[in-house]
Amino acid sequence: MNSIPISYFQAEGNQIAYRKFGCGRSILLAFHGFGQTSQVYLPVQKQLSREFTVFAIDLFFHGDSRYADDQLLTNQNWNDLLRSFLKEQRIERFSLMGFSLGGRFALTMVEVFADCLDQLMLIAPDGITRSIWYRLATGSALGRSTFHYVLAHLPLLTTFGHTLTRLGLLNRTAMRFAEISLATSARRELVYKSWTQFRLIQPDLKLISKNLNDRAIRVRFFTGAYDRIVPGSYILPLTKRLQHYELAVLETGHNHLIELAGERL
Repeated sequence: MNSIPISYFQAEGNQIAYRKFGCGRSILLAFHGFGQTSQVYLPVQKQLSREFTVFAIDLFFHGDSRYADDQLLTNQNWNDLLRSFLKEQRIERFSLMGFSLGGRFALTMVEVFADCLDQLMLIAPDGITRSIWYRLATGSALGRSTFHYVLAHLPLLTTFGHTLTRLGLLNRTAMRFAEISLATSARRELVYKSWTQFRLIQPDLKLISKNLNDRAIRVRFFTGAYDRIVPGSYILPLTKRLQHYELAVLETGHNHLIELAGERL
């Protein structure tokens, strides 16, 4: 796996960090999952580079990207920033790839960039089905305050999680994923920032499906047969609206989906 230098785009005090690789004729914007950076796409750069010139982008609060605005990030904020990025790079047409949390950001771009889009590739995408835990933790001031409190008192959260697991209300794999995600104070801060500051980034499935159905955009989903973090069923609210799409169910859980999806490209 070759190291790819990081580049930066500045706009209105915001910084988008990205890695560019490949020499394919088509452009691909790729967004990673929670707790990752653009480096997550480097293991599949060989597969992607055959067809694409890839811009793998660090999401805000991850890697070297910086969001300067005091206001919550919205779909419009995000798309305005990406519009400026595309203009600077002189990109007129492109494809999108999003893994997990990155799927939510890719989906919001379909709302406004559908006329420029060649292909949409979603790998266990977040943003189609919101979990009840996410709604409870971010949907109200009380929920956010409670969420902040339990993150600051990790033993309480761990006890609660293991109780839910014993009662069959929380999958053991999901509980393990949560424990890893919350293992350090820095990661707990990242969870809180990402969950709360991204809470207004919500794809409009009705508009997205209309845009995809009205255009000859190739839509591809990759899900994991053993994924308990973003189960395959989570894509159904969107796929049931689509007239055309491709689905590959891969024999893996959540963490190795990018590598296995890369083998199918």
